[in-house]
Amino acid sequence: MFWLWRSLVIAAMGLTTMVQAITLSDSDYQRYRQAALDKPQLSYADIEPVLQQHRLNPLFRFSQLGESALGVPVWQIDIGNGPVKVMAWSQMHGDEPTATAALMDLLNVLAADAHSQWRSSWQDKITLRLIPLLNPDGAAANVRVNSMGIDINRDAKALQTPEGRLLMQAARQFKPDFGLNLHDQNRFYAVGDTDKAATISLLAPAFNEAKDIDAARTKAMQLIGDMRDLMQQLLPGHLAKYNDTFSWRSFGDTFAGMGISTVLIESGAHPGDDNRQVARKLNTQLLVMAVNSIADKRYTRQSLDAYQAVPFNRDGGIKDMLISGLGIVVNGHSARVDLALDFDLDGNKLARIRDIGDMSVYGSFHHFDASGLQYQAGREYPLSTNLTLDKAGYLALLAQGYSHFRGEASLLQNNSDLPVVLNPVKLSEGAPQRQRPATFLLADKDGVKLALLNGQLLHLASATVLNPLGS
Repeated sequence: MFWLWRSLVIAAMGLTTMVQAITLSDSDYQRYRQAALDKPQLSYADIEPVLQQHRLNPLFRFSQLGESALGVPVWQIDIGNGPVKVMAWSQMHGDEPTATAALMDLLNVLAADAHSQWRSSWQDKITLRLIPLLNPDGAAANVRVNSMGIDINRDAKALQTPEGRLLMQAARQFKPDFGLNLHDQNRFYAVGDTDKAATISLLAPAFNEAKDIDAARTKAMQLIGDMRDLMQQLLPGHLAKYNDTFSWRSFGDTFAGMGISTVLIESGAHPGDDNRQVARKLNTQLLVMAVNSIADKRYTRQSLDAYQAVPFNRDGGIKDMLISGLGIVVNGHSARVDLALDFDLDGNKLARIRDIGDMSVYGSFHHFDASGLQYQAGREYPLSTNLTLDKAGYLALLAQGYSHFRGEASLLQNNSDLPVVLNPVKLSEGAPQRQRPATFLLADKDGVKLALLNGQLLHLASATVLNPLGS
């Protein structure tokens, strides 16, 4: 009986060491989502108030890792005192802000009174270090590089940037067992051969050209296996694997070579999600799960099959918009074609015709079936005197075949709340042409039904823009 009692006590003690894991559901996430960060770009000024708020919480150990090239603080935030160390960093590319917002959300999750039991269950197992917004100068300028014009993520060996030196300093001093490398990827990645956008892409980066798998990389792959299982619950079909070509200069590959189990998390796009808030939420959920999995070593139960089963990204597999089945006539030949459109959301806001033909292998954020409609080049309306557009008058001009205006911008007053194209350059004429602006009309035998105005498809009968540019 004594031995039975002793075995029960030991078993009970073992249970008390298990991580009291939380699962961050979508509704839970909304409670902890940091306000005012649903923006296309984030700078240090956006997150500084959040950091200042959490600095008052003794749960977190804030220390200034250093400064950017222009003297902006770069912070590191520690929580927990366990022997297994996990380091996560974001926005080393200044124009990749999604995970920085997710780290602010994660701070709220970590600080919540409702999660005190959860924190207590892993704080003696792991030490978590967060480095949000490594490249504040690039973020302020909304560019990939730092203020010296150098890509920090290609500076892991040369270490010529202050920010790169800070990240390497943190790695050498903290000696993380796991590194979570948080980035954004371009919105045109598809999941394998599917037509679905890769909203999250993961990778256990290689540490040599042969892409060998050592003990550290095995752990990273196993952790990704757990992430893959969670993604299958949260957003099935939208997880891909990032290109695993060895990049000698990059921090992820370099850290993998230092024996750090490194996981790259790339935030991608999702239909109807301008500012990547879907990927932001998924980042937060994946980070919470990673804490759970690492603390109780759940990832060690994963085989590498789960990792290998994640399909690779397919670059260019997603288009901003597809118009399918549009009738055209070129040199006397009639055809029905698909048009792929790309939107420049960051520069001059110009939408262009990217490709023409059979686009059935691609997915898109917006799709319109143009069966029964024909391409019609729009006429220009000359501005010689002041013109004030109301909705009815503008729709009447479009119906008459006008698609754009030419003249002094000061002469045109748009009160229609509809998109207007002024002084476009090199529009297509008799038929759509690649790399030309996406402005033309779609008509049937009864006349113009829709107007594509710099990529925004306006349905004339309802005066509705079917796809506001960038949505």
